[in-house]
Amino acid sequence: MTTYFIRRFLLAFPTFIGITLIAFTIIQFVPGGPLEQEIISLKMGMTQMGEAGAGSSNDVASGGTTIPAEALEEMKAYYGYDKPVLLNFRIWGPEKQVTRYMEGLRQEPALKEREVLLTSLLGRMRVGEDTTPMRAQINHLREEIKAERERIEKLRSNVIACADIAVPALLKVALDESGQLNANQREKAVDLLIKRLALPVWISQDYETKLAQVKGWAAQNKVKGIGPVALVWKTFSYGRYGAWLIRIFHLDLGRSHTYSRPVWDVMKSKFPVSIYFGLIGLVMVYSVCIPLGVWKAVKHGSRFDTASSVIVFIGYSIPGWALGAVLLVLLGGGSFWDVFPLGGFRSEDWEFLGFWAKIWDQVHHTILPIIAWEIGSFASMTILMKNSLMENLSQDYVRTAFSKGLSEKRVVFVHALRNSLIPLATGLGHLIGIIFAGSYLIEKVFNIDGFGLLGFNSLIHRDYPVMLSSMVISAVIGLMGNILSDMIYAAIDPRIRFK
Repeated sequence: MTTYFIRRFLLAFPTFIGITLIAFTIIQFVPGGPLEQEIISLKMGMTQMGEAGAGSSNDVASGGTTIPAEALEEMKAYYGYDKPVLLNFRIWGPEKQVTRYMEGLRQEPALKEREVLLTSLLGRMRVGEDTTPMRAQINHLREEIKAERERIEKLRSNVIACADIAVPALLKVALDESGQLNANQREKAVDLLIKRLALPVWISQDYETKLAQVKGWAAQNKVKGIGPVALVWKTFSYGRYGAWLIRIFHLDLGRSHTYSRPVWDVMKSKFPVSIYFGLIGLVMVYSVCIPLGVWKAVKHGSRFDTASSVIVFIGYSIPGWALGAVLLVLLGGGSFWDVFPLGGFRSEDWEFLGFWAKIWDQVHHTILPIIAWEIGSFASMTILMKNSLMENLSQDYVRTAFSKGLSEKRVVFVHALRNSLIPLATGLGHLIGIIFAGSYLIEKVFNIDGFGLLGFNSLIHRDYPVMLSSMVISAVIGLMGNILSDMIYAAIDPRIRFK
């Protein structure tokens, strides 16, 4: 059996990789991500501040507000969009990527001439000339300029994606003395090296100062090649998913875009709230459902059994968050009775209350969320307990106990009940995930600042680091819960042996 659990633990790693890979890939391709939102808000701010149409050739070419290429590049790097999603095959040919970018830069003089022509045509339109003949020419020229700019930026992005592997090829361009490359090409290579190597010089400084820094670094550092094994590893680790997964294994959950704090610092204050409700709900479910299921099994077919089944199935059919909203309307001081608070984990003045007042305030804020939290579990656990006990009551060992003259109470509670608890005990492992993860919608309805509400808000605000970290924690807890369920099953039922 030890071998079985070792295999289960080992299989948890590829399962975890599969879960995170699917979730990460889906999130990367969902529209409206943090980068897109940042670009939209930045463009709106530029428009409102009057920075949009004051004569930039790029703005003229695009027909509206554009973000400087350097700013867009920094934003992509901040949000991790400067790398491919999964595998970074661009690093397999850094020299080719640099060469293509340099060839693209050769088109910039002609591109600037077309931008000047476009500006001239637009100026002629503004002085009242007949604009009909030149509209098609302007639109065609604008599209050509835009397409060429995007092509050059894509070539630059390919070089950036090569990271430090492109440094030797960039150094050849920056230190070129053959005269085959123009000044613009060399300066762009120098700028990329300064960013890649984090040299102590501003990009806006003069070219000679920047070139001196690059030459100084090249003189002090020997650029080495990369072996095939390292190349394969970097193909994975230089992608977005690989870089993120490596950080996760180093217990670095990243930094929240919404809170501007480390994700773990944001999360750790939410766990006690969700664990509080989860543990109370777990105790209540088992303490109510086990006696109720036993009594239903003993009184099977009676009016009590029928009436209680109707009640528990009605509760099962009502979503917890919907019941919570109804309870708040009825009992939260709205149109009906003011019995319970409208939400929250505690009152705002909780710190200033006395000891017993604190306990009462906490209980007062707990009752409605717990009812909504566990309403669906009552039916499933009760019926599971009833059916399990009825199945054991029909076994031969129970009939043998009755034939020996044992009382019904002793047969049910001493012999049959213990074996009937096995299905409920094995579910403890799965419930751990619920205890830690909380409930997204119920915490939202009751405005409880727990782990579930944090996940809900991160989804709304597209805070991907928090979303992915929540998914990682839920996946780990779920996988460990499955293994724990098997352990409990094997521990309490001697008939079960995993091989």
